[in-house]
Amino acid sequence: MSAATVAPAPLVREGNGFWQEFVARCKGHVESINAAASRHGYSQEELIEWRCDDHVQMMKSGFPSTAIKATIKFFGWGPLISGLVTGEQDPNLKFSAEEFELPIACDLDGEVVGVFDEGRSFSPQDLACYLTQNFRRCYPGVSLPC
Repeated sequence: MSAATVAPAPLVREGNGFWQEFVARCKGHVESINAAASRHGYSQEELIEWRCDDHVQMMKSGFPSTAIKATIKFFGWGPLISGLVTGEQDPNLKFSAEEFELPIACDLDGEVVGVFDEGRSFSPQDLACYLTQNFRRCYPGVSLPC
């Protein structure tokens, strides 16, 4: 079943537009974080891996590790971005997993936003920043550029 048959056409366009900008912003943040970490002496194996197909995956392996996965789904009422943030400090200490869901909607100004936790709205840039900040725990002492 295609997205166009599930959600009304304007919501599909708005959701896809939000998603595409979000993906581009995440990729840019990953590249910036990797550049900053490299300047601080982190090796290629210690940098964030980026994957994007039907979902976004950003992963830093080794310890401390962080993995972020996000996907967009379309429902009869509209689009929804959902995902999961996981990680480990060391082999015996996992970070608490954080699930998130953001319905995509238009705010009162007509801007397309992701509605997060009790009505807080995120632009694609805000959401990318919010999620990539989880990599702070992987690079202590490095000022992340997002």
